[in-house]
Amino acid sequence: MRVVRPRRGGADRTVRASVVSIGVAVALTAAVLVAGILGMTAAYLWWQGRPRERYEPPQPGDLQLSIDAGHVLLGVAAVGAVAVVIAAVASVLVARRAVRPLEEALERQRRFVDDASHELRTPLTVLHARIQLLERRVRGDERTEGVVRELAADTDALIALLNDLLDASTVADDLSTGDPTPVDPLLAEVLTLVGPDAAEHGVSVRLAAPGALVGSGPLVVTMPAAHLRRCLVRLLQDAFENSPAGGVVTLGAGRAGRYAVIDVHDDGAAVAGKDAERLFERFERRAAGARAVPVVGARPRRTTHGLGLFPVREAVERYGGSAAVAPAGDGGTTIRLLLPTVP
Repeated sequence: MRVVRPRRGGADRTVRASVVSIGVAVALTAAVLVAGILGMTAAYLWWQGRPRERYEPPQPGDLQLSIDAGHVLLGVAAVGAVAVVIAAVASVLVARRAVRPLEEALERQRRFVDDASHELRTPLTVLHARIQLLERRVRGDERTEGVVRELAADTDALIALLNDLLDASTVADDLSTGDPTPVDPLLAEVLTLVGPDAAEHGVSVRLAAPGALVGSGPLVVTMPAAHLRRCLVRLLQDAFENSPAGGVVTLGAGRAGRYAVIDVHDDGAAVAGKDAERLFERFERRAAGARAVPVVGARPRRTTHGLGLFPVREAVERYGGSAAVAPAGDGGTTIRLLLPTVP
């Protein structure tokens, strides 16, 4: 079964939602005013329907006029309904015209970040390749080799930060059209991808035992494999950086109703309270705690979180899921993803 979703820009969706919310607010305000006018009209007609003069005999020359209160109320209601619709349509048109400059500014900003990131990627890639070549040529010279390794680590950090900028420029972009993703094969693939990274941090990574999480059975989620793979790799890299030397990072999946539960657990310092609430905000990072110690001879690493875990939460929420810090009874930190499953 293929999941097809409408392709809409994130900025466009935000602007459209703002315009619609303005129209709805104006329409509700107009409806309240119309209801108030109807109430006052009904009360006035009821009061005027029982005047003392009505029971007195008419005098010569008096003009008597009979009004059907029901017809009056119906007419007022019809006019009020038309007024509500006109007010809503007019407010939507006016709001759309008012926010158009903001929409254009957001689009220019996103395009600038995207273009700048792409322009920087090529020279950084060339610089990284030349540093790797220099690293091989100076091998054996401990003093020079150490400086070159630090340069290579700095370049890795810059490339990682650049990738975060690209994520920031596309985090609210179109929803991808793709096939549903079987979770279990993807978890095994992700473990293979992050194996070398875990070794550099001096930690081990493994899959949780089957049935360790809520529910069991094959899991197929609506989130495309490329997006889910990127989210899991980012979560595991964050777990590696915050795990003590010799720690174990566990990746597991289970079922909770119509959602798939994916947990990433590490042995680092526990995250709770306000720190847990802020963990998925832009540029947030965990509080200082025990860090992994790279293996001897490995390239020194520059800890750079960039956007942190913010892109993970944004990507998951775009597909109807959520990301949060889950309680970890045995210590450490567990980050839990909830993703809708394919019926």
